[in-house]
Amino acid sequence: MVRHLRHELRNARVVLARLAPRAYGQLIALAALLIVAGCAGMTPAPIFTAREVPVATSLPEVGREDLLNELSMYHGVPYREGGDSMKGIDCSGLVLQVFGPLGVKLPRTAALQFESGISVGRRDVKTGDLVFFGGGRIPDHVGVAVSSDEMVHASSSKGVVLEKIDSFAESAEFHGARRVVNLR
Repeated sequence: MVRHLRHELRNARVVLARLAPRAYGQLIALAALLIVAGCAGMTPAPIFTAREVPVATSLPEVGREDLLNELSMYHGVPYREGGDSMKGIDCSGLVLQVFGPLGVKLPRTAALQFESGISVGRRDVKTGDLVFFGGGRIPDHVGVAVSSDEMVHASSSKGVVLEKIDSFAESAEFHGARRVVNLR
């Protein structure tokens, strides 16, 4: 930030030296005063780790039936890595395609979607929550809960299906759940 301000000050000196030779000294003093005064009140920007990213305090409201209708349109769509259409879709693409028309903006990947919304415990999962799985430290699979024990997700072998959350968790570690909407 300070480097940027110094660079801008140098550019201003060149312009001012050409335009107003008499006022040049006064303007330089004023610019220096403004920079010092501005920097004195600045606090450093917070640095967040992946787990400390601030979350929205209020979540968008979405109709329960609207969400379930969006999800049902994708039932049976084949899996395609990187896909986000009816021709083929992956897990995070399904999340985007379901929530997007409802006005909810989410990142593209499961790992980034895991940083969205509000953390929810496994016992508190409800319709509309995102549920995350993976074999490593970072989740690489996401589904949308349609109840406390079932989810719709894009299976790499079966396409978009309805499946028990706990059954899926037997083959892939449950990483957690995130609430990204409030249902009405």
